[in-house]
Amino acid sequence: MSTTPKGAPAPALGRSRPSRAPVTAAQAFGISVFPLLGAGLAGNGMPVRDVLVLLAGCGVIGAAVYAVGGSGRLLLQAFAAALHAAARR
Repeated sequence: MSTTPKGAPAPALGRSRPSRAPVTAAQAFGISVFPLLGAGLAGNGMPVRDVLVLLAGCGVIGAAVYAVGGSGRLLLQAFAAALHAAARR
């Protein structure tokens, strides 16, 4: 049994989405700077809990900017699901 109606063109074989772009140097730098910044702040006396809260906030802001700028619908849906789950607790 097929889900394609009779007379409809056959679905194209291959990828339905374009492949992902390779990771750029700016993306790799952004990811690697978080552990270094956290280690530097903790080493200078900032409590680890405060470091984690600060870096988590920075990560959320960066992901939101990326989602809005790149029209990342799936990422925004994931944020909405996370907020919905957090509100249920």
